[in-house]
Amino acid sequence: MPVTISVIMPVYNGERYLVSAIQSILDQSFEDFEFLIIDDGSTDGSPIITDKYEKIDARIKVIRHAGNQGLISALNTGIQAAQGKYLARMDQDDISLPERFSRQVEHLEACPEVGILGCRVRYTDPTERLLAIPPMFLDDLSIRWHVLFENPFYHSTVMLRKSALEQTGLRYDPAGENAEDYHLWARLLLHTKGEILPHILHHYRIHPESMSELNLNAQRRKAADISCSAILRHLPDARIPASQAKDLSYSILGVSSQAKLQRSRLIHVYLKIWTEFLRLHQNESGLSNLERGVIAWAVRMILYPPFQPGSLKALWYLTKMEWRWPFFFFEKLPYYWARRQVM
Repeated sequence: MPVTISVIMPVYNGERYLVSAIQSILDQSFEDFEFLIIDDGSTDGSPIITDKYEKIDARIKVIRHAGNQGLISALNTGIQAAQGKYLARMDQDDISLPERFSRQVEHLEACPEVGILGCRVRYTDPTERLLAIPPMFLDDLSIRWHVLFENPFYHSTVMLRKSALEQTGLRYDPAGENAEDYHLWARLLLHTKGEILPHILHHYRIHPESMSELNLNAQRRKAADISCSAILRHLPDARIPASQAKDLSYSILGVSSQAKLQRSRLIHVYLKIWTEFLRLHQNESGLSNLERGVIAWAVRMILYPPFQPGSLKALWYLTKMEWRWPFFFFEKLPYYWARRQVM
């Protein structure tokens, strides 16, 4: 039977936080949803918990994999089974606040051009104590720029318009393993818009057993590869050589590269990408504010880490392009400090 939302939550040996995750979905003020829990071959007490909830709430449907097939397979199983107009992601160790679904549905109904919608998050520790509130990019233009270099969404906050997947045929792809969500957004944003609600509607739990912590190095390397592909795919007219796009992506994401470009060349490539992005979106609002952030980030790349070959040349190149860079950089310092506190 059609519903407004299909909630997709893969589970693998997640008994420690599973009850609070499930309960946070059942406590949503928006109630027209089905809750698809894909048990990916759990060997702990997770099946007992999901069986219990399936019996007490008719909206819950547990789908079991015979063995552990991995997160990408579980996510695609959920998409295949979904009957909803919108697909809401949820992780087994996070908490969605009660107004998350109502606010996201309201926004998607009002903005049919938006196909990917996230929300802001709080970082919490295993006991749900607040750790930090990370700064995020909210509007479509900022998301389109930042998806070239990093994942702009927290996976478990996202609500997707199912028709966006149906029209493009896109799914989670094994080629994006360890950063499968970023891989999907980078392709999907070629066809639809993305936004992030300014409201904090989700608690993102930080703990040593989380997939993000266990696979951090693999995630970073895969993200750098996706960033490189996104630059080439989104901005083909910039004619950036793949090797230079790779070096830039690896530098920004802190992954070592075999053929490192000197700092001045990296900045040149970065600003060339910005110039092409500016040309493509010249008629859109919000470019001025975004440009201040782009220039400030270029300064940060030049100054940190310090005393790198080509830094003075890069600074001179930037000054010729935008002499106001010191104002932009110091204006953004509070953002960099906040970002550092949550990294």
